[in-house]
Amino acid sequence: MNLKDELPGNSPRGNRQDEQAVIICLQFPKGKLENKKALNAIFELEAILREVIHQSEVGTYGGNEFAQTDIEESVTFYLYGDDATKIYHEVQPILDSLPSLSGFYVIKRYSALLESTNTIIS
Repeated sequence: MNLKDELPGNSPRGNRQDEQAVIICLQFPKGKLENKKALNAIFELEAILREVIHQSEVGTYGGNEFAQTDIEESVTFYLYGDDATKIYHEVQPILDSLPSLSGFYVIKRYSALLESTNTIIS
């Protein structure tokens, strides 16, 4: 995976000044998530992310969000904790093991007091 840091705006999920976050957005062609097998894979990934975050005790799983536009669909997972870097290091091996995933990006969002975020684009 080729990683690249950028500085985009803050998370659309709101302002959590007391927490940092890792936001994982998976992108799919329109209609892909209508496939039951693909949708089940998303829920399996969600269960894995939830368990890794719980077992590692680096944060909490905040949920997911499905979105659809005229040309694509996406699923976003929200992970919160005290240290976005530690959270990312826990989930990075999982993301690296998704070879068939064509498009996704990860945002490491630091405290709003720092006014910065980092994005890892794959």
